[in-house]
Amino acid sequence: MLYTLFSSPTSCNFSLLLNILNKNDNLLLIQDGILAGLKNSVFMKKIIKKKRKIKILIFAINDDILARGLNLNISEKIIRINYKKFVNLIIKNKKQIIW
Repeated sequence: MLYTLFSSPTSCNFSLLLNILNKNDNLLLIQDGILAGLKNSVFMKKIIKKKRKIKILIFAINDDILARGLNLNISEKIIRINYKKFVNLIIKNKKQIIW
């Protein structure tokens, strides 16, 4: 399943999102959701902790990272993708939940 985080992790129930992730799920950070991928942030620490427990992949739209001037501040644990790969991710994951 693909979970897409559009909003800032401070304006949603981010803990609930992480709790419902299952093995082999994908998390996509897009728009203000990329703030969850900031290096050494409390949110990224929670993502890494969850990633250690179960096999999940975390993606972010590179254009959103660049648009916010966060190129050097995003964790290396995040897989940066373009919009073409974003579409492929949507096709691959038949079920999706948007946050």
